[in-house]
Amino acid sequence: MRFYAFVSLLLIAFTLDVALLVLGLRSPGARLFQPAAALAAARPSPTPTARPLAPSASATPSPSPTPQPTPTISPSPSPTATASPTPPPTATATPAPRLIAGKSVSFTPDDRAVRANIRLALALYDGALTHVILAPGEVFSFNAALGRRPQRLPWKDVLVKPTAAPPAPEGAPPATPAAEAQPQRVQGGGLCDLASRYVMAARPLLPARAFQFVNHVRSNGIHLSGVPTRDSVSIWAIGGGKGEQDLTIANTTDGWVEWIVERHGEKITVTARLWDRSPLGS
Repeated sequence: MRFYAFVSLLLIAFTLDVALLVLGLRSPGARLFQPAAALAAARPSPTPTARPLAPSASATPSPSPTPQPTPTISPSPSPTATASPTPPPTATATPAPRLIAGKSVSFTPDDRAVRANIRLALALYDGALTHVILAPGEVFSFNAALGRRPQRLPWKDVLVKPTAAPPAPEGAPPATPAAEAQPQRVQGGGLCDLASRYVMAARPLLPARAFQFVNHVRSNGIHLSGVPTRDSVSIWAIGGGKGEQDLTIANTTDGWVEWIVERHGEKITVTARLWDRSPLGS
């Protein structure tokens, strides 16, 4: 059975081949498959573009102008300016302030309340009294460094007892005996002692007219321990009101006046200096 089927397939294949061969011979353009070369040949070839004919040898050529040689100018090298380095500006060194004169005075209060009042005064306004600088023509006010209402500060009361007058300098006339003074209770006692040291330290630097204050001995007859009579300052700070007693010192020189107050334990040292320019270097 398989043999007959195989033979049938061969006959069918042979019949199809014969039919295709006959069809190809009768209609060549009806081929189902064409090679690539045949397809390329069947496409229309592009029409060549007509090119201009070359001139015949008999045609007389028109003379072309002979190009004139352009003279070549070789640029001469121009001198290049060499920039000389500019020296950096030399900073002029500002000379350091020169110290003209100076003096220091020290004291150690015995009374505990006096020491407390002095500590309070020196601590006010970030230590305004501990470092004072006066330019030429400026004025220092002791009470101004205590604030607008110094009477409201927690000052201690101090019992001020009469003290003997300091001995007169050698060769000076003896001091006139003052009336016997009575003990006094003073609020803020010790400020007079501190203010008097500003005067004592600056005496050699400034003329007498630079100092303005109420004399402690002449006003109440009480001497301050370790303070000469002419330098004894009476302080009564009530914020600039009537009856206030202040210490003012004017810088009448062409230099700068500086005060520095230092504490070493209970010892207070006030130093005054006179400079030819600002000690801060400005």
